[in-house]
Amino acid sequence: MCRVMMYLGQPILADDLLYKPDSSLIKQSYHARFMSRMHNLAGFGIAAWDKTSHDAETPFIYKTADLPFYDGNLKNLANKINIRCLLAHVRGVPYSVHEVVSQQNVHPFIFPHCKLALAHNGNLMHFAQMKYDLLDYINPEISRFIHGTTDSEWTYALFISQFRKYSVMPSLNETRQAVLKTLTILSKVRQKHKIKVASPVNLFITGGNFLVATRFVFNFGCYYHDFHSAHLSNTYNSLWYTYGQEYRLHNNEYNMMAGEKRASVLIASEPLTEDTTTWIEAPEYSLISAYIKNDEMKITTENIEI
Repeated sequence: MCRVMMYLGQPILADDLLYKPDSSLIKQSYHARFMSRMHNLAGFGIAAWDKTSHDAETPFIYKTADLPFYDGNLKNLANKINIRCLLAHVRGVPYSVHEVVSQQNVHPFIFPHCKLALAHNGNLMHFAQMKYDLLDYINPEISRFIHGTTDSEWTYALFISQFRKYSVMPSLNETRQAVLKTLTILSKVRQKHKIKVASPVNLFITGGNFLVATRFVFNFGCYYHDFHSAHLSNTYNSLWYTYGQEYRLHNNEYNMMAGEKRASVLIASEPLTEDTTTWIEAPEYSLISAYIKNDEMKITTENIEI
């Protein structure tokens, strides 16, 4: 299981999201105490938007195949970057010589000229049988950007191919529709190859001004005999969110604080704090959208029906 988090809202130091909470994303990667006990040892990446930076609509990207908790450069950057939007991912893979740990496989994915970044928490089982059929649905201009070996990057390429002009920032509604089309195509290809093994597809998508996340799994409850034990208890990967005026330290704990308006939102594979009372678990088979309107955060949840 990978671990992912997204933030949108009041400017905040990246360190306050990545490191300081008692169950921050970085801490979860090596000392999981809450949900999944799996360690995340296959790389770390972020896409971050800072409205005061040069070309503010283009995210700052940092990726490494190394372990984030030993990365002094990342810590130094987190102490300096004041962000309004963040997508962060720590990669987890089964412990196997067949897995490829490389920077090309580190999330989030954002291809040249594309406006949306994507990270994936899940695993499309038997993907080797599927991927070349997906080329029928992937824009040839997009397919040339695929350099890694993951199902996640192919899913991103498929998702981006659902837009007529991938170099133009899409609307939130267009993004939602592209997500649903992507899941429908994946389902169609799985059916073609008679794949019925449980495969979580929790997607995290942002372009810096809205967030979209899914809690979804194909064939929930179906396994086969050598399905990796580290993934069995997480076949239906979790998804949580919290919202309020601002996220900050209060009484020695990080929480989303209330205020006149809800102006910030956090969406994550699991809460960033051991105290989960301010967090909401997303429903199964749901799509969450978050965006700012009239200086207030709007959050909607809808059922995924494909």
